[in-house]
Amino acid sequence: MKFPKLSAPTLLLLPAIIVLAAVIVLPLLFSLYSSFTPFRLTKPESIWVFIGVRNYVSVLTNYEFWAAFGRTVLLLTIALNAEMFLGLGLAMLVNKATRGQRILRTLMMFPMMFSPVLVGFQFKFLFNDNIGFVNNALQSLGLTTNAIPWLIDGNLALFSIIIAEVWSSTSVFAILILAGLLAMPQEPVEAARVDGCTPWQTFRYVTWPYLMPFAFIAMTIRSLDVARAYDIVKIMTDGGPAKRTELLWTLVGRTAYSDARMGLANAMAYISILLSILFTVYFFRKLAAARQQIGAEW
Repeated sequence: MKFPKLSAPTLLLLPAIIVLAAVIVLPLLFSLYSSFTPFRLTKPESIWVFIGVRNYVSVLTNYEFWAAFGRTVLLLTIALNAEMFLGLGLAMLVNKATRGQRILRTLMMFPMMFSPVLVGFQFKFLFNDNIGFVNNALQSLGLTTNAIPWLIDGNLALFSIIIAEVWSSTSVFAILILAGLLAMPQEPVEAARVDGCTPWQTFRYVTWPYLMPFAFIAMTIRSLDVARAYDIVKIMTDGGPAKRTELLWTLVGRTAYSDARMGLANAMAYISILLSILFTVYFFRKLAAARQQIGAEW
């Protein structure tokens, strides 16, 4: 039996393909299989017990899962909108700068240089109710007399996480929108001014339609990041207090490692991935519609 002769490019890529298969494909197949079993880390033999879609039914009828999903959607909605508006403002300010634009672009990227774990520790210290900078500043200014429990109060804890997410990722929107502003032709803007359009009308009907594809690209990237948010939440609140900041992937992590229910956790993970894909498809459709609009108008 003769094996087909592999071409030189295939032979050169073969080591990378083998490594990717060992590191990515095989673990994915194993996790997919284990999602159809009652696999527990404390009972390794349970990996061989097949229970069908029972884990998926349990996840879809689990209140904690849908509550975590709702918080994830809330975080995604507030964070993405805040990042888009702040990023748009930063990009327009930098674009208007006549001097030091390169330095401003570098400073604008500064928050992206921090890892999510470091951002989590940073904001955990800032919002500490005893020694945190935020409480000390508010008390020094006389705005409050008592320390505010930012990370202990159920409502304020999620708000604190949103602030950390917005601070760390607004630069993604700012950089992409600034790229759109720099690539935008000036003839339509000048024509709008000649026709007597106000600055708001020029922005609303000329500038913003051109920038929408760049904004949707940023939204697509950030929606995937927020949908799988874990590091910042784990460091700042660990899903507390009383699971009030439990998101999808912190719930998956707690189910897999704290509760040792790996099979159920993998089922949660695959359902979460499908939900993330739906968000991505939605933003890609918006991106395609924005591109068609530009093609028709420009």
